[in-house]
Amino acid sequence: MTGLRGAEDPSQSDAFRPTELDVRRLIELALAGLGGMRLADGTFCLERTAGDGPLLGRSLRYSLMCLIGLVTAARAGHDHDLAGAELRDALRTAESSPQLKAGDLGLYLWADALDGGENCGRLRDNLVHRLEASGGLAAREGLELAWIVHGLGLSAGGVDPLFRQALDVLLDNQLSCGLFTHYGDGRRRSRFPNFATEIYSVLALATVAKLGLDDRAAAAARRTADRLLLRQLPDGGWPWLYDVTTGRVVEPYEIYSVHQHAMAPMGMLALAEATDDDRYVDATAEGLQWIYGRNELGRSMIDERSLIIYRSIRRKGATARLVSTANVATAAATRHAWVPKVGPVELNDTCRPYELGWLLEAWCGRETILA
Repeated sequence: MTGLRGAEDPSQSDAFRPTELDVRRLIELALAGLGGMRLADGTFCLERTAGDGPLLGRSLRYSLMCLIGLVTAARAGHDHDLAGAELRDALRTAESSPQLKAGDLGLYLWADALDGGENCGRLRDNLVHRLEASGGLAAREGLELAWIVHGLGLSAGGVDPLFRQALDVLLDNQLSCGLFTHYGDGRRRSRFPNFATEIYSVLALATVAKLGLDDRAAAAARRTADRLLLRQLPDGGWPWLYDVTTGRVVEPYEIYSVHQHAMAPMGMLALAEATDDDRYVDATAEGLQWIYGRNELGRSMIDERSLIIYRSIRRKGATARLVSTANVATAAATRHAWVPKVGPVELNDTCRPYELGWLLEAWCGRETILA
């Protein structure tokens, strides 16, 4: 495999901007890396470490995410043999598994829609059953609700009453600052959503807008994306936890590579396509630089030998969790401007397969968008 630019020459220069060449090399790495994370039944592991570490666990959720990325890659002309009958049969067999939550059925609908939509009716019925058994749409974590909206929008469009209900709940969860609550039922954690809740919501709404399914979607997606742009760190990093009552960051760590190279691009580039607003492309390019070395550790997050992208930069030491908890607790006790404590950080050198699956979903078919 050709040497990756980021692995050889991590740059902290503001003039560096990833290019089509960098994107194509990341796609190559993702396909090669996923080949080493596949299990005997075609599904994917939960995690692997750098070097020659073993494959740990098995994740149906991550397998669905990988399937989405792999189908997108194939549709964009990137040849591979990673999404064959074995993977599809294993997922079909596990469809009723308690390991799959209602939100995972949103992912399944998403994957099925990209693959022709032959299973839409059965998957929708399963989704309805799981929602009825687990508190309904309002009880969903933000990322799950976004997956459901996205999956239903792609598979059934605006004519499906369940899609309309899910979209209404999602929009009701958006507060005046533009951010979405972490849950829609008012539980304690609702005030402090993570980046995943926000960016998956942006992606779902941008997709709804691109498909012309609801006139409210584009403006709502822009409000969230614009708030995220305000909170993007000087080095391009996307912080982790937010406060919906102030619109501020309450805990920056962990800062995850997947947000930089995949999830922010998935949401921001979809929104750029829906609105013709290049600010979202520029923010994506800024964030992508982070994995090439413009980060707190000044190092590339790409491990070419192991064919992974290191998972994150996180707080270091035994008190890391206590500092994170204290930052959130301080935010909960006050509504005025406040800056979370930082402290020493370290590399998390693990990788999960969905990170590479989402990289494929983000960039396959968009290889030239940064040109």
